[in-house]
Amino acid sequence: MRVNVVIENPDYGKFSDLQLCYIDNGVNRNVSLSFLGYERVFDFSSDFTSVKFDFFLVSAIVYGVDNLLSRANYSNDGWTRDIEVEFPVNNLAIWSGKEDKFKQILDFLTGDNWQISFREIEDIDLFQPRANRRKTPTYEKNTIKSVSLFSGGLDSLIGVIDELEKLRNNERILLVSHFDSKSPGPSGDQRTLLRHLITQYPDKIYWVQSKLALSRKDSDDNRVTIENNYRSRSLFFIGLGCYLSPVDNLIIPENGTISINYPLTPSRVSSLSTRTTHPYVLKNTQELLRELGLSTVIHNPYTFKTKGEMFTECANQTFIQSIFQKSVSCGKRGRKQNWEVKRGVQECGICMPCIYRRAALHKAGLDNENQYGNFITRPDSRKYSTDLPALINYLRKEISLEKMKRDLLVNGNIEINELTDYAEMVLRSKQEVLKLFSDKGNIFIKSELGLR
Repeated sequence: MRVNVVIENPDYGKFSDLQLCYIDNGVNRNVSLSFLGYERVFDFSSDFTSVKFDFFLVSAIVYGVDNLLSRANYSNDGWTRDIEVEFPVNNLAIWSGKEDKFKQILDFLTGDNWQISFREIEDIDLFQPRANRRKTPTYEKNTIKSVSLFSGGLDSLIGVIDELEKLRNNERILLVSHFDSKSPGPSGDQRTLLRHLITQYPDKIYWVQSKLALSRKDSDDNRVTIENNYRSRSLFFIGLGCYLSPVDNLIIPENGTISINYPLTPSRVSSLSTRTTHPYVLKNTQELLRELGLSTVIHNPYTFKTKGEMFTECANQTFIQSIFQKSVSCGKRGRKQNWEVKRGVQECGICMPCIYRRAALHKAGLDNENQYGNFITRPDSRKYSTDLPALINYLRKEISLEKMKRDLLVNGNIEINELTDYAEMVLRSKQEVLKLFSDKGNIFIKSELGLR
């Protein structure tokens, strides 16, 4: 499927709409991809011509195109799509020749077959700032010593706390956030956590948030069926972070278990295993940035840490234990139709991110199943979790270090010199989950695991 990108002149106070244009069963369809509330980003950086801005814009278009094309409608085999895009950039000479490297990243990240080219961006103003704003924020960029992505999840909260604890007087951290306006939950999480962080660490934090939205209707007001898998979200997050960061080091805090995302069964190797911060993606993205002449270094300090290790080793235990419940790790928060409890909780308790979170908190002695919508340890858990059979099968297996190393090589291009560290980390994570189920599992689960 070929998707053409048309950049429209911006309305007053807005960033240009990006029209994603394609032919659907012989009908031309144009769908708007919009930066909403772009003024917050503009206040921090008014650069619209650099390679950094190019990468930011290109990564946003990837996110939009990825969500535009429903796999149910446009895949060859139920998953893989053929996607062709010509990306608009300012610095065409620099981007020329980078097509293969960018394709490598996108093919692995989304599991599709991308055809990539670049063109010179249109000669138009991309943003029309308002002249009558009452107050605009000011930033002392020379005080920023650290930049971190900030999603509203537990991992990013731990990462930010660890960085804040390192700062000296008159030093600040820049937190970079984004959310899709059609899934606004993360924005509330970010704001809630930010209030607590600012109270704990006054005058230490700058925060910039971007809001991106793919319309659910085309220009003729016909409904668009989108793809709800958000694999490419991480690339836009990195693009935003690179664009805004005034320092070279960009921190992407995520536990190694989720980054590797070892598939519970062979059938999940491709379609059901997200690769958002997989080391292959980060390594090749880093190489692309270097080839583009950018000095940004992508860094995940928790590459070889389980979620439990991240939590128990957080540099401010008193604070993290008082605030962790305000973070959200759930992968199904927008799909509560199968939750038993739909109000007063933020986590379903049965998706894999929730299970890893519960295992981490159990390791710290802080797990409380009453904070979840559905409980993986409940007596009738068999009918609630589609992940449970695969998870139990995984936990029952005796997996040696050598077998884990082989599996990781098959599942995703791990550097040989890091293979043992990754394999040991995944096995430790497996033990964290097994410990949760062993200590709290009901009769059914313990029986399935061979513990009774």
